[in-house]
Amino acid sequence: MLFFRNTTILILACALFALPLSAATLVPAEADALVEAASNGDTSALEKLKQSAERHDAEALYRLGTLVFEGKLVRKDLAQAADLFKRAAEKGHAAAQNAYGYLLQHGLGLDKNEQEAAHWFERSAAAGDSEAQSNLGWLYQEGKGVERNLDLAVSWYTKAADAGSGAAAWHLGRLVETGAHAPSQGVSRRAAALDWYGKAAQAGMAAAQYKLGKALYDGEATERDPMQGLAEIEKAAVQGNPLAQYQLALQLAGEGYLAPDETRAMRMAMAAAVAGVPEAERLVASFLEYGVGGKKDPAAALHWYREAAARGDAEAALQLAILLDNGPPELLSPKEAVAAYQQASKAGWQYADLRLGLLYQKGNGVERNYAEALLRYRRAAAAGYADAQYRIAVLYDEGLGVERDGRAALDWYVKAADRGHAEANAVIDRLMNRSDRDSDAFGAFKFGKY
Repeated sequence: MLFFRNTTILILACALFALPLSAATLVPAEADALVEAASNGDTSALEKLKQSAERHDAEALYRLGTLVFEGKLVRKDLAQAADLFKRAAEKGHAAAQNAYGYLLQHGLGLDKNEQEAAHWFERSAAAGDSEAQSNLGWLYQEGKGVERNLDLAVSWYTKAADAGSGAAAWHLGRLVETGAHAPSQGVSRRAAALDWYGKAAQAGMAAAQYKLGKALYDGEATERDPMQGLAEIEKAAVQGNPLAQYQLALQLAGEGYLAPDETRAMRMAMAAAVAGVPEAERLVASFLEYGVGGKKDPAAALHWYREAAARGDAEAALQLAILLDNGPPELLSPKEAVAAYQQASKAGWQYADLRLGLLYQKGNGVERNYAEALLRYRRAAAAGYADAQYRIAVLYDEGLGVERDGRAALDWYVKAADRGHAEANAVIDRLMNRSDRDSDAFGAFKFGKY
């Protein structure tokens, strides 16, 4: 080790290396203190950080790069952030190597280059940076910038997860759950995945908290614990996970274990709906239609039913159709209702077939077609809808779309009456009264002429 024996030699040495007397290398704790002080309004702290960066201090370069990347305390500039990260990375700063690799991977502030990103992730991962290990694992999993190698992906993910990386634990959970990676012998795939999700949840990953919470709530691959499940779901919802927000909204609306809170339920449902969750869009629509958590607003409900239906939610399509078919006069649109009913029908909602049958029979929003009406009624009748059975009876009774058949009509009236259909019961009552006066019972009657 070289010792300076007098001040003159020390000054000369500092001059030789172009360093000021106070040019000590920043350690992370000192950098933390400077950033915190700057955040609290100490402008001199930020200047000290900049001065250290100008002296090519790796920690200062990395911290300043982070501030520039986030636009915190300084103007956001991705290109400048990339330059700062690169300079720190070249000095062997592991976190900066990972950060620079991330920018290269995503083309932020510089041209996208996944091969170069992999190089920097490799260097950072080898130095023990868990985020870089997770990022490198993802590149191997997807074959981005490197040849796809699932074994290497799992290896890097495992190292990262063991070091506390929530992202790596999440990826391992997904690989196990989807069957891409086999769990340990004797452990079920779902249980193994849930174990990784638990680690990711512990690290604060919202998506994992939701997965864990839902499993605990449903008792899937673990002992059922609804309240603990809801606690995890709430953590995820607070972090903005839309699926968790939707589940929490259902609970707060009175569908579970939590005390009802319609106002908060609407707030959670709306957050998830804005994020594009179709079920949440439908839930918001129903809240607006029936005045849950606020005033009734059928027009706004119509908007959200449309949004959910457009994303393929068949139940939303059904509710949309009902509102367009049987809602407030200013919202009625039979033609659009037909299209929405058809969407719901294709997804297996037989009630939509019943409603379509009515529209085809009336010629409302579509050309009148008794044969199509009968087809739709039959689908709904097969699902047990008494009104569909009654309307089939009427078509046979009147000979609409089918040859008139009194016996078939009677059979359908009886089926509907057996399910409590009031009008079908009334028809049979009239028939019974007439049969009391005539000896030929039902056979002599001509249905529909009472």
